[in-house]
Amino acid sequence: MIVSSVDRFLMDRRRAIGLGLGLAATAVCLSGTHAAAKSNGFATAMDFDGAFDPKRAEHNTLAFCKLMSDTRDGEESCGYFKGQVLAYVGPEKRLEPLFGYEGFGMTRTFQIDDYAWRKLHKEVAYYTDLKTGEVIDEWHNPFLDETVKVVHVHNDVVNSTWAPTYSFGVGPSKVSYPFVFPWLVMGDNAVVDFGVNTTHRAVLQPEQWPRESHGETTQVLEAIQLHARLSDLMDPRQTRVQASGSWQRISPWLPWMLMGQEPGHLFYKTITRGMHEGVEGLPQHIREYTQANFPDYFTAPTQWQEPNVSSYEVYEREMKPQPFKR
Repeated sequence: MIVSSVDRFLMDRRRAIGLGLGLAATAVCLSGTHAAAKSNGFATAMDFDGAFDPKRAEHNTLAFCKLMSDTRDGEESCGYFKGQVLAYVGPEKRLEPLFGYEGFGMTRTFQIDDYAWRKLHKEVAYYTDLKTGEVIDEWHNPFLDETVKVVHVHNDVVNSTWAPTYSFGVGPSKVSYPFVFPWLVMGDNAVVDFGVNTTHRAVLQPEQWPRESHGETTQVLEAIQLHARLSDLMDPRQTRVQASGSWQRISPWLPWMLMGQEPGHLFYKTITRGMHEGVEGLPQHIREYTQANFPDYFTAPTQWQEPNVSSYEVYEREMKPQPFKR
């Protein structure tokens, strides 16, 4: 989910710089011999020419590719996340957890230019039982006293290009911005802290989807952190760096909850981790459920496809409006 959140972050010009902890003010140098390692015939120095400058778009793309995937052509990487989804129903009640949230994404990159990579990505996310941790296919909605069918997240494709000038497309529309993130660098710790704040016309409109639609407008806030060692990032031998962090999200009720335009919203809180072990390191119940239901999601895409598809569009395509309970 973080990878697709990155795409949304970069689509918002107002949030291209100056968010979260803020950009580090100066380039960060490491002592030692400068290594002018290059990649795949391009002029990309895998050690940032000896000084990581978080204000340079070129350095951001290299660092982000190392954090989120692998700089080597065609190499596949796996990212895992786990947490809970809580409900906010008003100021007089505390947020209550409704279900767990757990899944993974698969990414493959190909370098296409100096400091530029094409990212191919797909992801699944499952809602789980709070007590057992097992994936659920039905959930009893306590607000409605009704058992509903759970619709899990499966996004294919979520593709984009990581380059000093970043471009991203949804359908026929494309945008381009400098690829710059907010960084905090302290000693050997490098942290990226940024957010996504979007408002757009809802895919599911209430006229057609009275129980599923949260209204005519969708508002989503996401907060992402990534943590890594600066020395790992600047090591030219490391084409992929171990990173961990968090992904949080505030969003409307999910369509399958059948809450319609009832007051309230959801709060997702998860931890994230790069899985250098690959899919073999994923929890057994996640591997088993994926094998039974979404086996194609164990591998990243190999071919570029357009357009990208959101979870709401998947719901619109695969589901039908539900009648009101009598």
